Amino acid sequence: MKILVTGASGMLGHNLARWASRENEVWGSFHTHPISIPGCTMFPTELTNEKELRAQLNSIAPDVIVHTAALTDVDECEKNAQVTKRINADGTRILAEAAEELRARLVYISTDYVFDGESGHYSENDAPGPVNYYGESKLLGEEFTRRYCSQALVLRTTMFGLKIATQRGLMETLVEALGNGKPLLRFIDQYSTPLYTGQLTQVILQLLRLGALGLFHIGTKEKVSRFEFSRQVAQVFGAERADIRPARFRQIEGIARRPKDTSLTSQLIETQFGVVLPDLGIGLRQLKKDWDLVGTKGIAF
Repeated sequence: MKILVTGASGMLGHNLARWASRENEVWGSFHTHPISIPGCTMFPTELTNEKELRAQLNSIAPDVIVHTAALTDVDECEKNAQVTKRINADGTRILAEAAEELRARLVYISTDYVFDGESGHYSENDAPGPVNYYGESKLLGEEFTRRYCSQALVLRTTMFGLKIATQRGLMETLVEALGNGKPLLRFIDQYSTPLYTGQLTQVILQLLRLGALGLFHIGTKEKVSRFEFSRQVAQVFGAERADIRPARFRQIEGIARRPKDTSLTSQLIETQFGVVLPDLGIGLRQLKKDWDLVGTKGIAF
């Protein structure tokens, strides 16, 4: 199978490209962070340049496109709505149309932020209602994916993982904060169902092998608060004495609103395809092993 991974230098993309290349011919696109992945042919691309992107896709002629590339900084999305739409929505439309012409499958990685966070435990049947422009743009990307590509798989999720070398993300920042001895406030009533990118990668590859199409949620078995997530990270990284303090949810400083409870129910994918829902504790321990292999500078190949 010939697989093209967009955003292959991103947190999920590089993990997916690395694992997929073990059994498939894999191509990976990047925008501003070129990396080398064994077994994967990397190339630069610009999602908003339709002519160039279509030419690249036609040249590669993939059987599957896994679209992980996106503008994900929630505040940046709010400040630059037009740029966000061009990348997260219009770029997805181009990919969907090209995939249809190539008779390829398109896997679109969406987000739990398509929901308003008022109730939580969202299933695939619940109506989306994003409260910020990041969520709106990703929801529009979902709509374009399903409208223009007849072989579409849309996966809503939320994830954590390691960045590539020289980059820092949520996990790198959190682990550093847990170790510096300063008080760390975390909400006890803001919830999600977060997956380690290594776990999410394996589920995606399983769904590709099974030929899954449609809309599905992928989350951990249980929802977890920001406070509980930080507490479990502290345990796994040997920082049990870290000063993590509980706080009630409030809108954090910044431009974009954040939803309170975006936990997902993922029973549909379990029922239809026998996917075993990942466990958060297992994911954190797997991340710690990967962290120890590469140090604190992120994944390097």
